[in-house]
Amino acid sequence: MPPFGISLLLSLLESCKTIKQAFQVHAQIIINGSQHHVFPISRLISFFALLGSEDGTKFSQILFCQIEHPNQFMYNTMIRGFSHSKFPEKALVLYSSMLHQVNPSPNNFTYPFLLNSCARLSTLKPGIQVHSHVIKFGFELDPFVGNALMHFYSVFRRLNDARIVFEGSPVRDIVSYNTMINGYGLVAQPGPALRLFRRMQDSGVLPDEFTFVALLSAFSSLNDHRIGKEIHGFVYRNLRCVDSNVLLKTAILHMYAKSGLMHLAERVFSSMRSNKSTAAWSSMVSGYARCGQTEAARRMFDQMDQRDLICWTAMISGYSQSGQYGEALELFMQMEDLGIRPDECTMAAVLSACARLGALSVGERLRSRYIEGELCSQNIIVSTALIDMYSKCGKIDSALHMFHSIPMGLKTVSVFNSMISGLAQHGLGESALAVFGEMESIGPKPDGVTFVAVLSACSHSGLIEEGKELFRSMSDVYGIKPHKEHYGCMVDLLGRDGCLDEAYDLIQSMPFEANSVIWRALLGACKLHGNIKIGEVACQKLIELEPDHGAHYILLSNMLANTNKWEQAGRVRKVMEDRGIQKPPGWSYIEFQGTIHRFLASDKSHLQDKGIESMLQDMTMRLKSAGYVPNTVQVVFDIDEEEKETVVSYHSEKLALAFGLVNFSTGESIRIMKNLRVCGDCHSAFKLLSEIYGREIIVRDAIRFHHFKNGSCSCKDFW
Repeated sequence: MPPFGISLLLSLLESCKTIKQAFQVHAQIIINGSQHHVFPISRLISFFALLGSEDGTKFSQILFCQIEHPNQFMYNTMIRGFSHSKFPEKALVLYSSMLHQVNPSPNNFTYPFLLNSCARLSTLKPGIQVHSHVIKFGFELDPFVGNALMHFYSVFRRLNDARIVFEGSPVRDIVSYNTMINGYGLVAQPGPALRLFRRMQDSGVLPDEFTFVALLSAFSSLNDHRIGKEIHGFVYRNLRCVDSNVLLKTAILHMYAKSGLMHLAERVFSSMRSNKSTAAWSSMVSGYARCGQTEAARRMFDQMDQRDLICWTAMISGYSQSGQYGEALELFMQMEDLGIRPDECTMAAVLSACARLGALSVGERLRSRYIEGELCSQNIIVSTALIDMYSKCGKIDSALHMFHSIPMGLKTVSVFNSMISGLAQHGLGESALAVFGEMESIGPKPDGVTFVAVLSACSHSGLIEEGKELFRSMSDVYGIKPHKEHYGCMVDLLGRDGCLDEAYDLIQSMPFEANSVIWRALLGACKLHGNIKIGEVACQKLIELEPDHGAHYILLSNMLANTNKWEQAGRVRKVMEDRGIQKPPGWSYIEFQGTIHRFLASDKSHLQDKGIESMLQDMTMRLKSAGYVPNTVQVVFDIDEEEKETVVSYHSEKLALAFGLVNFSTGESIRIMKNLRVCGDCHSAFKLLSEIYGREIIVRDAIRFHHFKNGSCSCKDFW
C-alpha cells in the first residue's frame, strides 16, 4: 500500500467519533491489506480502549489478542484503557504478560496507568508490588510515576507513604501538591493540608482551581462557621472568577453542606441559578440528610433531573442514619429497578438498614448479588457492614466466619470493634475477650469504641473481674481516658452483679456529671435486684434529665410492682397520666420472605390476624399444659387476674412469634426484633415454647440477643 494510504487511514481514525465509524475504518484497513501494519492497528486499539465503554474495551481486547508481538504503545494503551474500565484488575494481568515478554519492557508511561488501576482495587497489596517494580526498573524519580504513587497511597489513606514519595520527588509540580492536599482531605486532616498549601505558595507553584477544590474538601469536615467563611473568602481573593466556575462553586457548597452549615450552602446553591451541576444537587441532598432533615433531602432529591450514584447513596444513607430503615430499603430497591449498581458506600448504608430491621434475607440477597466471594473479604467497608448485619440479625456464626475470612493484615480497628460488639450483644463474653486478645497481640491498637464493646461483653456475661481489669487498663496500658460510655458500661457491669452501692459510688466519683444512660443502667440494676432506695435516687435523676421520657417512670413502677408496693407503683402511673407522659410503644419486627412484618401490643390489624389469633390460643393452651403460670406482676392496671393474663399474652413479641409459627417451615429458626427490653413473662414463656415447638427462637431486644432453645435461654436469665 502506498505511504499516503497509511496516512489517510490514520487521518480517518483521528476523526472517528463512534464505534460504527471505527468499524468502517477497520474494514478499509483489512481491504487494503494493512491489518498487520503497526501504526493503523495501534491507533485502532487506542481508539477502542480509550472510548470509555464496555464495547470499546471488548473490541480493543479482540484486536490486541490478534497481535503476535504487541509493542510498548499497545500494552500501555490497553493498560490505560483497563484503568478506566469496570475491570481495573485486568491491567495487572496485562502487565504481568508484558513482563514475560523479551520486548517490550515497561516505561514511565506504563506505571501511572497501572497505579491508577491499583487505586481502584479493594486491596493495597498489588499497588505495593507495583511500587517495588517502579524502584526495580528505576522510575521512582519520574514525576509522573511519583504523582501516580502519591495518588495510589492517598486513595488507601496511607498518607505517610504518600508523603515519603512526595518528599523524595526531585520535581514537585502542581499535580504533586494537589494530590497530597486532596489526600489530606480524604483523611479529614485540614491542618497538614493548609501547611502544604502555604509551602506550595512559598515554593512559587501557583495554585489552580483543583488546588482550591482539594483545600475546600480538606476543610469540609470542620463544622466551623468562621473557618468555612475564611476559606471561601480566600478562594475569591486568589481566583476572582469563582462565580463562573461551576467546579469551585460546587466545592464551596459541598464544604458548607458537609460541615452542616446548610444556610450558607443554600445561599451558594441559589446563586448558581441554572448552572447547578449534579454534584451540587447531590451535596445538598447529602447535607440535609446528614443533618437529619430527611424530608428536605427527599424534596431536593425528587427535584433532580439526573441522579448519580452519589445522590442515591446520600439519600439512602440519610434514611438509614435517621432510623428510617424501611424507607432506605425501599429507595434502594427503586435504584436497583433503574439498573444502577451500588458501590461499597451504598452497600454499607443498605446493609446497615438490614441490620437494624433484622432483614436477614434481604441482606443475604444483596451479598449474593453484589458482593463476590473473595472481593468480600478484601473490601473492609463491605466486610465490616456484613459482620454488623449478621450480628444484628442473629447469625453470629456467620459474622464470625466473615471476620475470620478477612486477612489479618487487612483487619482494621472498625472490623475488630464490629465483631466484639456483635459478640457482646449475643452475650458471648469469652469469645469477645478472645477477639480482643487477638487484637492486642497482632491487630491494630484498640480505641475508645473497642473498650465500650468489650466492657459491654463483660457486662452481658457476668465477667466482673475481667471487666474491672479492662477498665483499669484503658488509662494505665493504652492511655485512653474513660468517657461516659465506659463508665456507663462499668455501672451496668457492677449493677447486674448486685454491687449497687459500688456502682453508685463510681457514679459519684466520675469527673463529669452522669448522663441519662448511666442513671438508666443503675435504675435497671435496682429493678433487677429490688433495691428501692437507690432506684428512687436514679429515677429522680432521670426525671430531672429527661422529664418527658416515659420509660423511666415505667421502670420505677415495675420495680415497685416487683416488690409488691402496688400503691406506690400506682402513684407513679398516676403522675405519668397527670403529666400526659406516654409509655414508649412496644413493637416487634419479624421478616418473612423478604418482607418486614411489624406488630404492636394487642395489635389485630395484620392480614393474617385470624391465623395469628388461633396460634396464640394454641401457645396459651400448650403453656398451661406444661404448668406455666403467666407473670402478671408488672401489669398494674386495675383489672382482674384473668384480664392481666390476656394483656401479657398479646405482647408484641408473642404476636410476632405466633406469626412465625404460622408461616415458617417446621424446624426453621424464628428471628424477632424488639425495640424495648423483653419482659419477664415473655422471656419465661419463650423458653418453654422453644421446647414445646422444637424451635430455636432468636429475639433481639433493646439490650441484647436471647437465643431460646430446648427450654433455656443463652442469657442464662442474666439480662
